[in-house]
Amino acid sequence: MTTIQQAITEGRKQLADRTLDTITNPQHEALLLLQHACQKSKEFLIAHSDESLNATSYQHYQDFVARRMIGEPIAYITQEKEFWSLAFKVEPGVLIPRPETELLVEASLAIVNKTEINILELGTGSGCIAIALAKQLPKATIIASDNSQQCLQIAQLNAMNHQCKNIYFVESDWFEKINQHDFDIIISNPPYISPDDVNIEQNVQTFEPQSALFSSNCGLADIYHIIQHACEYLIPGGTLLIEHGYQQAETVRTQFEKFSYNNIHTLKDMQQYERVTQGSSSH
Repeated sequence: MTTIQQAITEGRKQLADRTLDTITNPQHEALLLLQHACQKSKEFLIAHSDESLNATSYQHYQDFVARRMIGEPIAYITQEKEFWSLAFKVEPGVLIPRPETELLVEASLAIVNKTEINILELGTGSGCIAIALAKQLPKATIIASDNSQQCLQIAQLNAMNHQCKNIYFVESDWFEKINQHDFDIIISNPPYISPDDVNIEQNVQTFEPQSALFSSNCGLADIYHIIQHACEYLIPGGTLLIEHGYQQAETVRTQFEKFSYNNIHTLKDMQQYERVTQGSSSH
């Protein structure tokens, strides 16, 4: 029988031999995959490293390592990703939350000046942005939309797991089914990668949902659509916040100006890339 320590060593060597840019810490990933296979904590595995694995757990572990070796994101294998210090369920077909997207939450919280506030999130995916805001703003009313039934099901499950009762989920293609027109904040992390982008990581392109990543017009079509129509749904002085690619900031600001937003500026993420642009409705 294989012991816990032997399994970790075996998995680490296999992952280390795989030349994937995304595998930067094979030891950590091997331990994480074994935790998931055994449904045990890291502390338990370390404390019981000399114990033998049962055949079922060991088989699951080998399957997980094999999936990781072909580049499948570890979040899809473990079906979990942390965002805003909260655990979110994810699965293939649902975009994996990124740390840089936390800037959208930070920027939204920075402009809130009252407890009862109406927020619309467009393209909620796993629901991580809406749920992070709901936890911070329990008296806010949040509508989270997506055009994917699968995403909405996962987002609703995540909201239930985090006991968020102030989020209402709507199946909508951007503003199509949004009937409310008095939002204080509209927030979105839309698709913004150009279909011609040759720098996109292969594992991202292979495993994550194309519809959540790529947009026509050099990645700007969905951003432009949201900027154009959001002012119809914001209260006067309400704020639109959009995440975009680090090379798109100037173009996005120009689009905000075209539709007469005020107080337009761009915020930098933790890597000092221009990542989120916001502006206030003048209507």
